[in-house]
Amino acid sequence: MIRLLPLLSLPLFLACGDASDDTAGSGSDGGATDGGAASDGGSAGDGGTTGGTARLAGRVIKPDGSPANVQMRLCAELCRSIMTEADGSFEYTSVEAAHYALEAVNLADQKTVSTPLDFLTIEDGADIELAEPIISYDYVTVEDLTDGANVLTVDGGLRLWVDQSAMTPSESNSPYLADGEADYVAAVAVSPDAIGLPLEEIEGEIVAAWFMGRMNVKLSPPWTFTTDDTHGLAEGESVRILGADYDSKGWLDGGTATVTDGALTSDEGSGIPVLSTVLFVRE
Repeated sequence: MIRLLPLLSLPLFLACGDASDDTAGSGSDGGATDGGAASDGGSAGDGGTTGGTARLAGRVIKPDGSPANVQMRLCAELCRSIMTEADGSFEYTSVEAAHYALEAVNLADQKTVSTPLDFLTIEDGADIELAEPIISYDYVTVEDLTDGANVLTVDGGLRLWVDQSAMTPSESNSPYLADGEADYVAAVAVSPDAIGLPLEEIEGEIVAAWFMGRMNVKLSPPWTFTTDDTHGLAEGESVRILGADYDSKGWLDGGTATVTDGALTSDEGSGIPVLSTVLFVRE
């Protein structure tokens, strides 16, 4: 079942605030990582010792199949952050039973490289090997924002009505902006069969997907949109708009979009709820 969450009054968990590898970080400083720290990725470790009995392992690659050097973050109330090995693999052991956010962060550059984010529940004693590698995509669209509202067409032909006053970055997970640095929108459209995430909580057919940034900036009200690409939907057919929210460890419900006059357009009160993993799902 999809964990659908309202856009307001979201609970905040302790965050992955540091950018070091091989740690069990509480993020108690409340700061967001700025993505600028370099790491040699030479040791993945197990992200710190906990009292659990489960295991989670997988691999992160680039779209060309080469290994990706990223920091994996497995986060419930606390985070366990590890670097991928030289072949892109990672492994968590002694994992406690909990509901987790799982993300792959390029520490060197979060502005031009996407951060895949998903959620999964791990039970005691589970031995989970992700069936498919997580894919670390470069953003295709990266646009600095000017004051006020903007109309911006991002990768995949998605035309967004951008309102900066609606943007609220996560205190624990959005990339840091230096003083005077412009906020931005980044996006890469991803084929539904090449998302590279387990997406075990999603029910229905994913007809379109994006990785968007600045990562985990929530949008209230949601940004409306339209696209001439109907993604195989018939006139009058609708999809559910979902966005992955790190803070609540669940999917924000952005409402619906409907094909009208040959274009897929967000319905009244609906739109993109968060800049993150964004899915259009036919239920």
